[in-house]
Amino acid sequence: MEDIKILKQALPYIKQYRDATFVIKLGGELITDPARLDMLAADLSLLFQLNIRTVIIHGGGPQLSQTAERLGITSEKVNGRRITDDRMLEVAKMVFAGTISTDILAHLRRHGCPGVGMSGVDGDLIQATRRPKKKIIDETTGQEREVDFQNVGDIQAVKPKILQVLLENRFVPVIASLGADENGQVLNINADTIAAEIAAKLEAEKLFFLTNVNGVLKELNDPNSRYSYLTVEQAEDLVTNRQVSGGMLPKLNAALQAVRKGVTRAHIINGISDNALLYEVFTRKGLGTMIVNKEEEAAYLTEG
Repeated sequence: MEDIKILKQALPYIKQYRDATFVIKLGGELITDPARLDMLAADLSLLFQLNIRTVIIHGGGPQLSQTAERLGITSEKVNGRRITDDRMLEVAKMVFAGTISTDILAHLRRHGCPGVGMSGVDGDLIQATRRPKKKIIDETTGQEREVDFQNVGDIQAVKPKILQVLLENRFVPVIASLGADENGQVLNINADTIAAEIAAKLEAEKLFFLTNVNGVLKELNDPNSRYSYLTVEQAEDLVTNRQVSGGMLPKLNAALQAVRKGVTRAHIINGISDNALLYEVFTRKGLGTMIVNKEEEAAYLTEG
């Protein structure tokens, strides 16, 4: 009987999101376990079967670090941000557009979901420029230093035509977090930023960041203290007052960026929890933190 109640609760959302566009960013930590990846692929396939136009963006930081270590290449980070020298870029191309992309596509295929692997280089999807040297405060030393992130890119433009062609023909794009500049120089680009920019360009109904925590937490050490939703203003206050840090900060900033640019709702959820994506889409309560603007907050509060 409980399953029937859940199904009835899902029906209005199934109707509402038919032919809508969802952009879903998978964190690298979710892809390391084949069983976990297979569960996610099954959930993604269900969205596809319900005629939800789905775009997947993936990172792969843990896998990149592990592969670089096996090859004897030092993985250097400053304040949690990776420096991508020429050797590290070669590993990133191999890991992101090769191993991880193929693994995701294989699991999608197992569940009848026709994925197409690509990166931001394909179809001129992402135009980027090499990030300039920056002066930052090193969190380890507390001293200011100038950092050259080398082959790291900042997005200048997104050209979504290749994605529109794939979506219109019932394919699911799976995008590795690489782009290129106008000279064809491949660059490593933050996957959260790619997801936000693509979601905005596609005028997505929803943007999801699937990570390994329960959303934005009021108390860092209490996984049950999550905010069920935040307005843009509330989220900005958390960032300004440094109540969000670590890996959650770029995700929250990317969610804010997407909503400011017109994405209806952005969600940060724990992709390790069983069927978390489906609960977030098809139930009112959800399992993560949703970021909305003031107008969408009013709509959310009046939903049944």
